[in-house]
Amino acid sequence: MIVIWFLIKEGFKGLVRSKFAGAFTILIVWITLTILGLGYIIGRDTINAVNSLKAQFDINIFIRESASQEKIQDFADHLKSLEEVDDFNFISKEKAAQKFQKEFGKDIYSVLDYNPLPPSFNLQLKPIYRNLASVESITSDLSEFSVIDEIKYKKNFLIMLEKYQRIILYIITGAFLLLCFISIILISNTIKMAIFSRRKTISTLKLIGATNNFIRAPFIIEGVLQGFLGASLASGMIYGLAYLLNNHLQSVVQYTVNLYLPIFIVIVGFGSLMGLLGSIRAIRKFL
Repeated sequence: MIVIWFLIKEGFKGLVRSKFAGAFTILIVWITLTILGLGYIIGRDTINAVNSLKAQFDINIFIRESASQEKIQDFADHLKSLEEVDDFNFISKEKAAQKFQKEFGKDIYSVLDYNPLPPSFNLQLKPIYRNLASVESITSDLSEFSVIDEIKYKKNFLIMLEKYQRIILYIITGAFLLLCFISIILISNTIKMAIFSRRKTISTLKLIGATNNFIRAPFIIEGVLQGFLGASLASGMIYGLAYLLNNHLQSVVQYTVNLYLPIFIVIVGFGSLMGLLGSIRAIRKFL
């Protein structure tokens, strides 16, 4: 226990001795994880908004006028059996006429002498199948049924949503990898400088029989501390910005940030992990 406490104290002393280099590394980790945290929150909410739009996406299946009730019922039974289908409803000619009047404010029979609106099914898919590839596959299979006259869905709308969803994902992933790489390199370089500045002490420890792990431990602790402190500052800043936005800027920005404890735990844990990886990278080359 005494040895462990000694190594922890040495890790803290090393952080204090690193002065500008250590402070600069903590600053970079702080900025990096603040950007990553905010990027995650914005990306999460954007993707949720896209998924909400996708939830409004449906497929309209128009039935032939000549289709018998028996065949329509058989088709409805088939829809019930499909794994991809979340829900559907049948719109008869009469319901279609009522919908027309509700949307346009006119009775279809006052415009025409007859009701040209065909019966149809309005189909909603499960969230996992609300993508272009699944929709095209499903509609292709359904079009084989003889009762179907036409299938319509907002293809361009779906293409646009998927395009922007991919762009957001690529940007967030690219920024995440780049900023993490920079932070790990900076932590690693700070530990290298610490090792170099204490090279005489390290040589003395080796002469008196200190093991490599005993010598390495304070440097690993120092790296983890740099990551932990930077991540803690980032968590505080993200919380402060979210508080400011939610409580003082709602009239200007119509956006509410939802924060949960696991987000801060992940940020602090990830910052500590970056510090660990950076310090391990340094000591492998020098110790």
